Amino acid sequence: MRIATNTMTYNFLSSMNKSLNRMNTLQEQLSDGKAIHRPSDDPVKAIRSLKLNTNLTQNEQFTQNVKDALSWLETTDGSLTDISSIIIRAKELIVRAGSPSPGIAYETAGEEVDQLINQLINIANTQIGDRYIFAGQRDKMTALPVARTADAIVYNGDNNKISMPVQPGEVNPEQDSVNVTALEVFGPNLEVLTQLIEVKNQLKSGTPDVNYLTTTALQNVDAAHDRVLAAQTHVGTRMAMYELSDSFLQGDNVTITANVSANEDLDVARAMIDFKTNENIYRMALSVGARIMPASLADFLK
Repeated sequence: MRIATNTMTYNFLSSMNKSLNRMNTLQEQLSDGKAIHRPSDDPVKAIRSLKLNTNLTQNEQFTQNVKDALSWLETTDGSLTDISSIIIRAKELIVRAGSPSPGIAYETAGEEVDQLINQLINIANTQIGDRYIFAGQRDKMTALPVARTADAIVYNGDNNKISMPVQPGEVNPEQDSVNVTALEVFGPNLEVLTQLIEVKNQLKSGTPDVNYLTTTALQNVDAAHDRVLAAQTHVGTRMAMYELSDSFLQGDNVTITANVSANEDLDVARAMIDFKTNENIYRMALSVGARIMPASLADFLK
C-alpha cells in the first residue's frame, strides 16, 4: 500500500502538535505549581477542588466570626466590670447616707451619685468600631442608645440578639449571640438608672428619707448588681464557647488546606521528568521530520 506524502505530513504534524500541547500543559503547571487550571484538565479533581475551596472559604468566615465575637465579648466584659464597680460605689454612698450627716454631706453624695449615673450612661453607649454593644440589633443607629434628658432616661435600642455563627445551618440567636442589651444589664425600662436618679434627688434635697435609702434603695442596687453579675457570667460562658470553637476551626483549617494542597498541587519532580521526556521526544520528532519530509517525488525529478 502506497503511503501518500500528505498522509505522512499530516501524521507528522499531528504527532508533533500533541507533543507541543503536552509540553505547553506541563510548562503551565510548572509555572505556578498547580495541576489544575481549568475543569477539562481533570474534571474529578476540579469538582473536588471546588468543594474543598468552598469549605475553606466557609471555615475562614467562621474563624473571622469567632475573632469578631471574642472582640465584642471582651469589650462587653470590660464594660460590665466598670458598671459593677460604679454600682458598688453607689451602694457605698447609700450606706453612708443611712447615718446622720450634715446636709452638705448629703448634697455632696448626691452630686457624686449624679456623676455615677452619667458614667453608667456613657458605658451603656460603648461602641466597638461603629456599633453600639448594648443596643441590641439597633447597633448602628445615629442616636445614642441610652440618652438622659433632665431626670428622664430614654432607651433607643431594642432587646434583640446579634448572632455570629460558627457552624453551618440555621442561625440560632440564643446559641450564636454575642451581645447583652441595656435592658438586660439595667433592667426593664433601664430601671436602675431611674432608681439612682431618685437616690440622687433624695440626697440633694438635704433631707433624704433615710428609711427609703436603707431599705428600698439598697435592695434596688443589690438587685442591679446581681443582674450585672448574671450578665457577666453569661458573657464569660459565651467567650469560653467561642474560644473552643476557635480551636476546632483552626484544626479544620489545617486539614482542609492540606486536602486542597493534595488535590491541586503539582508533583514537581514528576512533572520535570515528564517535561524533559516530552522535550526529547519533540526534538527527536523534529529530527526525524527533517529527514522524512523532503523525501518526495519532486526530489527525484530534478
